[in-house]
Amino acid sequence: MAQRSALGDVAADSAASAVSLFGGQVLATLAAGLSLIVLARLLGPEGYGRYSLSTTVASFLTLATDFGVSAALAREASRAANKEGLAPLAGAALRFLLLSSSCAALAGLPLSGLLAGLLLRRPEMAGLVELTMPLVVFAALFNLSFYALLGLGDAAAVAALPVVRDVVRGVLSPLLALPFGCEGAVAGFVAGYGVAAAAGVALLRRRVGGFARGGWRELRPMLAYGLPLYMSTALGTALGVYQNSVLAWFATDEEVGNLRAAANFATLIQLASASIASALFPAFSRLGREDAAKALRYAAAYSALVLAPAGAYAIAEAETLVRVVYGRAYTLAPGFLSLQAVAFLWSGLGTVALGSFFQGVGETKVNFRASLVSATVFVPLSLALAPALRAYGVVAALLAASLASTLYSLREAARRGASVDYGAALRVGAAALLAAPPAVLAGSLFANHLARLAASALTYLLAYSLLALLLGCLGREDIEALRAALSRTPVAPLAGVALGYEERVLGLARRLRRQQAP
Repeated sequence: MAQRSALGDVAADSAASAVSLFGGQVLATLAAGLSLIVLARLLGPEGYGRYSLSTTVASFLTLATDFGVSAALAREASRAANKEGLAPLAGAALRFLLLSSSCAALAGLPLSGLLAGLLLRRPEMAGLVELTMPLVVFAALFNLSFYALLGLGDAAAVAALPVVRDVVRGVLSPLLALPFGCEGAVAGFVAGYGVAAAAGVALLRRRVGGFARGGWRELRPMLAYGLPLYMSTALGTALGVYQNSVLAWFATDEEVGNLRAAANFATLIQLASASIASALFPAFSRLGREDAAKALRYAAAYSALVLAPAGAYAIAEAETLVRVVYGRAYTLAPGFLSLQAVAFLWSGLGTVALGSFFQGVGETKVNFRASLVSATVFVPLSLALAPALRAYGVVAALLAASLASTLYSLREAARRGASVDYGAALRVGAAALLAAPPAVLAGSLFANHLARLAASALTYLLAYSLLALLLGCLGREDIEALRAALSRTPVAPLAGVALGYEERVLGLARRLRRQQAP
């Protein structure tokens, strides 16, 4: 798995960025997660289902806002030697997004009832949908500042923005839900994005020295690069809207609420994958084609070491996790969580890294075609499965679409001389699954759900760390590579302890093999 090259500095920079992003996302998710738990209990499964569907129309309208400009600005920021020269680009991007998002939001206001009926089959939710219209503008500005600051390497600011967003909405949504129900919860959600968007634009303005007056000359190359990415993102957003529509057509509000509750757990795992993917984009942008291909191999293998076991543990302890957080009311959520977590088992195929790889090397059309593959699988399969299996059918269709998109991206990477380590992916997945039975057995010794989680989690970590070594998921070179990559991060001391333990176990295993050899 580990053939070290001259990628050490880029790996260390990416690891530092990923850890900072992950730290910010964890804090943000803790704030949002606590809020969602309170909201889920305040609103109940049906009310929580309506709250979850309320932003569908706003998400649909965001299709007419960004057009890939945010990603293009992030790429220019990561490659620019003179950061002050970004002011015209940032100014042109900001004005373009303000114009497009304001037009989309204003068009959506009088159409709220119609769109709620078409997309959700719930015209009575028109009032809730109207409350979400400012979100179209706020989300566009938030994404622009977030990705531009990421390209500039301002990890602290990038980590702070989601925290600001989720702390504000985490406080306001439950407080407003008490007197106003779903309407108050939605208003708090929108306010969180508004405050974070204002903070992000202010931070970006300070970093680039103001928003100089840029025009079509600055905007045109950004659109040329970003449009394929926009088409990919737009297709993903459209699929998300379509997914919510299918759920609204075939599933009850209670099922939707249970599915969203389960998705909150999956989001915790996705925090790591999203942080890694975001950090890899600037890294791939700085590397040449050959080094980027090597980096893809490492990124796919090492990210799987974290994501595959997280998914396997969620599958094994889904019922206990849901019971501890949401109580007895969400009876369907464990099944949804177990099915959703299956996607993390094949993370060794590069699900985290492939999109960033193509985006970084300028092959953005591949990402769009991968999205088309996903849509081609998801749309007919969800329509075939949802009438009979309802929410389970939608989740199963999502899994199939995700795998098909990944396999297509792998084929395109191979055509460009890049690949992942399939043997490593198989070994990591096997280690993650084999560690689950002893963890479940250890947890079953305790009646209290919190004690069960603690016992099973500790047992799983020990079993997985041993199996990862025994199955060859980690070698001495990999341990050194990870130690070097994490050396500049805040988690370096903790990582040093964990990697030192792995190194001692590996040394002990080698000594035992030598003693047993004839």
